[in-house]
Amino acid sequence: MPLPSVQSRALPDYVLRTSPRCKRVLIKINPLGRVEVVIPQGFDISQVPAILQQRQYWLDMHLAKLKARWAEAPHEHALRPLHIPLRALDRCWQVEYVSGSGKRLHLQMDEQRLQLRYPQITEADVDALISQRLQKWLSEQARQHLLPWLAQTAEQLGLTYTKACIRAQKTRWGSCSAGKVINLNRNLLFLPPPLVRYLFVHELSHIRHMNHSSQFWQQVSKYEPDYRRLDAELGQAGKHLPRWVHV
Repeated sequence: MPLPSVQSRALPDYVLRTSPRCKRVLIKINPLGRVEVVIPQGFDISQVPAILQQRQYWLDMHLAKLKARWAEAPHEHALRPLHIPLRALDRCWQVEYVSGSGKRLHLQMDEQRLQLRYPQITEADVDALISQRLQKWLSEQARQHLLPWLAQTAEQLGLTYTKACIRAQKTRWGSCSAGKVINLNRNLLFLPPPLVRYLFVHELSHIRHMNHSSQFWQQVSKYEPDYRRLDAELGQAGKHLPRWVHV
């Protein structure tokens, strides 16, 4: 059966970006459904609409899947979640939103509740402001809990690193540099504790082996015998991330 014609449908909104390292036109869709077109330097941008039309069936299919995914997701995946479960800590915060009269967003926190008092601006701007503030709060929680947890794990394993940092990485859960600096993704807080510990073991093992050689995996297996299953689960763990962390 031939694919349906897409020439008459309107193209989705997209962001255009030029990259000196790009060798060909790339079309990316982020988890919120935003389309980005990356082009090499010197590329004729007038060709971009035609390229998007050629890929429109693919674009429509993936955008529809994303729309359905978020429509069926629990409310914790909304841009204004009513509760935020951090599985790594076995804790959940209730979230309350209050329209205020000021010009800035204010967050108040206690043991089980977050209150966000937001200014009277457009709904879209409020959503972006709330997501940004929640991401900042998430980074604060990650520094408070993930860094001591990593230090404790390193001590148990008898491994020493130079420094540890919390990052908002888009494609990595963590990394270890040649200088033994470990970066941890703040979104690890959404994952179950066994996956977080495995990520720690994985990155700490890079202190001795800066590769993924057989010697590296032997090192990992010493501290986590079930590493194959955990590594496979970590590869699929993006499903645990709520929508607002992508804004």
